[in-house]
Amino acid sequence: MSQSRWPAGQSWSLSGCSWSPASWGGCPPWLPVSVCREGRRVDVSTVSNGPASSTGSSGGPGSPDPVDGLDDQAALSLGPILRQAYSFFYKKTVGLALILLTGTLSLLGVVIPQIPAGARVSEEATAQWLESVRPTFGGWTDVLRALGFFTMFSSVPFLVVMGLLALSITACTVHRLPVLWRAARHPRTRVTARFFDRARLRARFTAPVSAEQAFEVICSDARRHRLRVVVDERGPGYNAYMDRSPWAPFGTVLAHLAFLVIMAGFVISSVTGFRDEQFTLTLGYPQEVGHGTSLVAEARGFQDTYYDDGSPQDYVADLVVSRDGQEVAAQEVRVNHPLTYDGVMFHQSYFGVSAVMEVTNESGTQVFHGGVALDRTTSDETLVFGSTPLPDGTTAYVIGSASGQTGTGIEPGQMRVEVYQGEDNTPVDEAVLDTGVPTQVGGHTFTFEREQQFTGMIVRRDPGAGVVWVGFALLAVGTCTTMFFPHRRLWVRVTDTGRSPKEALVQMASPDRRDSGFTRLFTDMTLRVSRTMTPHTETQRN
Repeated sequence: MSQSRWPAGQSWSLSGCSWSPASWGGCPPWLPVSVCREGRRVDVSTVSNGPASSTGSSGGPGSPDPVDGLDDQAALSLGPILRQAYSFFYKKTVGLALILLTGTLSLLGVVIPQIPAGARVSEEATAQWLESVRPTFGGWTDVLRALGFFTMFSSVPFLVVMGLLALSITACTVHRLPVLWRAARHPRTRVTARFFDRARLRARFTAPVSAEQAFEVICSDARRHRLRVVVDERGPGYNAYMDRSPWAPFGTVLAHLAFLVIMAGFVISSVTGFRDEQFTLTLGYPQEVGHGTSLVAEARGFQDTYYDDGSPQDYVADLVVSRDGQEVAAQEVRVNHPLTYDGVMFHQSYFGVSAVMEVTNESGTQVFHGGVALDRTTSDETLVFGSTPLPDGTTAYVIGSASGQTGTGIEPGQMRVEVYQGEDNTPVDEAVLDTGVPTQVGGHTFTFEREQQFTGMIVRRDPGAGVVWVGFALLAVGTCTTMFFPHRRLWVRVTDTGRSPKEALVQMASPDRRDSGFTRLFTDMTLRVSRTMTPHTETQRN
């Protein structure tokens, strides 16, 4: 933007109105006097030099430049915006608020039931799960679902807060780094005389040696005890800054970096990983793992043993995993000995009884053949049931009597089948099936073949686990560095007392927090150097 001094004796025009300096006492009425005073610079992009335009309007050929700036494009600079955002995020209050908000959302994610992975495979399964929790949350169910509270750790609000917290930690770290760097590489070596009178730790004594000799004794002792010595030759007298572990404060940087790495690992697992706690395998019936893994799992055997008091001692599944028809992994899976393949882990979790069913459609085509795990129990604990989706969008519930229960309407060797459409709570059809007898239910033919044992597993993929472990390692290193190797600082000034050329006044002080370790180091050093100078030195320490 061009600027110039106000030319004397020049006529000016504004929107077709002529003006001369003499007509208004040297200043136009549309500008403040402070702007057009003699010697000030004005913006000539808003005032046109020359005769008034014949049209009296701006924007056309030969018209004056716009004087109010409203016709110009707004010039936005990215730098100030970034600086404002940076100054906002490195505030401690902002970081504390984001930490509290993250903790609150995490607590809600623990308290509020989360949609299991098995219920996220389809809209129908998700709708059924929502209906199961609707009696608890009532009209808030749909609201919580829309806000993502049933999938908290992968929801947009949680990820946004995590991102903001990461920005806050980054801003705080970047803001602190120059301070730490200057303290480590270019420490402040010069202090005032009052510093030696007001520091937390301070000592003062005289010695019957010259100031130069006393200063050399102190510096030599400091170096022998692994203190860095930086001599300041500006006076008065002889001055030195001494410290130990100058890089230790960077442990806080490692700790902040650790939190960023941990959060990144958590987000990676939340977005790209999965955890299915209701993956059931009926013995002898393979089942796809899903979640984009292209894996198929099959339990070929299962064995459970018990103690004399009836409590379970061990249960183990003979698990085989295949991909594209080829067996890729096999192992006996126990509770604490999972099978792992391609980042997917299979943990033994529970077991029970399933109903082996065959389902055909009206044309006789088989649409399902496998086990339906009866892994859920009614509220009165008299019935057990499980479900399986059917190709036409309906869901078939298979219901049996719980162990030891009678009078339920379902006799041994029988299963009841109820078929539901969508989110309806009333079955479209239901029937009790005898073993081996095909029965028409809701447009399909169901055949209950037999009961068979199933094993329930937790299947998960946690791609961020390694990243989280790296973060915890950084956190441990940073915390230990800060706690066990604190930065110790000490200033020394040695001057002549003025009474004798062979008498020196030694002053030592530190503003650091008084703890037992540093107080002992300071006291021992004071006593050592004073005794070295003379055994009769008078020492005063505060």
